[in-house]
Amino acid sequence: MKSKIFVFLSILMIFAVACSAPEPAPPELSKPAPSAPIQPAATAPQPQSPAPAPATPPAAPAQVSKTISISIKSFKFTPADVTINVGDTIVWTNEDSVPHTVESSDGTLRSDQLDKSDSFSYKFTKSGKYSYICGIHPSMKGSVTVQ
Repeated sequence: MKSKIFVFLSILMIFAVACSAPEPAPPELSKPAPSAPIQPAATAPQPQSPAPAPATPPAAPAQVSKTISISIKSFKFTPADVTINVGDTIVWTNEDSVPHTVESSDGTLRSDQLDKSDSFSYKFTKSGKYSYICGIHPSMKGSVTVQ
C-alpha cells in the first residue's frame, strides 16, 4: 500500500512541477543595423506640362419631378385647376362613396371607374393645358396646365 501512495505522490509531484515551470522567453529579434540615409538620385529637369484645361461649369441641377394629389370628393375635383411642370405626376383619389372617372376629350386622360379609395395617376410629359371631366358626372370639371 505504501508503494501505491509513493507512486501516486510521485506522479502528482511531477505533474505539479511540469505545470508550474516558467514559459521560455521568446527569442530576441535582431535589430537591423542602421543604414545611411538614402540620397535621391539627381534627375534631369522635367518639362513643364501644359496647364490643365479649365473645368466645365457644373450643370444646373436636374428638376425633381413631383407628385400632386387631387381628391374627388362631394362631386368635385379638389383642387379643380392645377399648374405643374413637365415630368410631374398627378394622382386622383376617389373619396366619394359613388364611382367616378377622369377623362379628357382628346383621350390623353382616361381612367377606369374609380370606386371609393381607388386612385388613378398620370405622368405629364408634354406641356399644354389638359381639361378633364368625370365621364359619369360630366358637370365635374378640372384642368391641368403643364409648363
